[in-house]
This record gives sequence, structure tokens and C-alpha cells, in this order.
Amino acid sequence: MIRIELPAALQTLAGGHANLEVAGTTVGEALENLGRSHPLLLSRILTRGGRLRPHVNLFVNERDVRTLEGLDTPLTAGDTLLVVPSVAGG
Repeated sequence: MIRIELPAALQTLAGGHANLEVAGTTVGEALENLGRSHPLLLSRILTRGGRLRPHVNLFVNERDVRTLEGLDTPLTAGDTLLVVPSVAGG
């Protein structure tokens, strides 16, 4: 299982949970499995076309997936996927 950690801003879309566990061998597969139980949450992470939204950062064990293989980044049991939406304002 993969642990997905969510910021407070997204926890309401996950039934109030800060952490969720899903199966998946890649980031994309884990997110697809996440979307089965939390489709609104997934829509905040991925576009309708299945791409990572520009204002959302995903980290696998503290490494940005954009510097790895994106949604094709491999995962192994026990990995942590951290979702970090960008914060704007001034």
C-alpha cells in the first residue's frame, strides 16, 4: 500500500482524512485508485485529461515527481505520496 498525505485544504474532499492508503505500482495508478473512492479530490490533483495540474506538486518520499518520471514514477509498498497545492497570494 502507498500512503497519500493530504494538506488541510484537501482533507474535506477525503472525508476529513489527512492520510489515505491506496494500492498502486506507479503514481498514476495510485491516483487512479484514489479517484475511485474520492473523485472530487482527484479532480483537484489531475486535469480532465489526466495530467497533473500545474498548481499541484506531488512528492514521492520527498522527491518531486516532475523531476522523476511524472505520473509514471514507480512506487513500492511503504512509499509516501505527498500532495502539496501551490499557495498564491500577497
